[in-house]
Amino acid sequence: MKSNVGRCSRQGGFTLVETTAVIAIVGALAATALPRVTGMTGEARYASLGSARAALSTVATMSNAKFLINGQTTQTLQDSTVTLVHGYPAATLATADAAGLTRDYVVYTEASGPGAIVLVPKGIAGTAKAVNCFLVYEEASAARPVPKISLGANTTAEACT
Repeated sequence: MKSNVGRCSRQGGFTLVETTAVIAIVGALAATALPRVTGMTGEARYASLGSARAALSTVATMSNAKFLINGQTTQTLQDSTVTLVHGYPAATLATADAAGLTRDYVVYTEASGPGAIVLVPKGIAGTAKAVNCFLVYEEASAARPVPKISLGANTTAEACT
């Protein structure tokens, strides 16, 4: 028969020093990673603007192809009724909706003058960042037979952060 007399029972776990060291290491890692994560937000917004630009370009190309085939100046795309100007979508909210952009962007009509819409990511719309992080769709005209879809003059990943 074995006796438990003289045997020490030891509890398992971490000491206060070990726990403090782990917390310090995790804190240091978080402090170095946080600026990188916030920088990615701007890069994501900037990339999203590029995708929005491609979506508008696709809608313009599809609309023009349908116009060349049937000559209709009003078309239904993605449940949106789009009016065409010179065979391409007019700069209206319906054009942005046909491209699937109204959920993620605030669309300003007439913000850049007649015949243009400005799209700003909803996360920064109405803030100072919106001035340097936007997309412009200018409808086709007699002088420019295809729409112009461009990023704002100062739009960069850093500006969208």
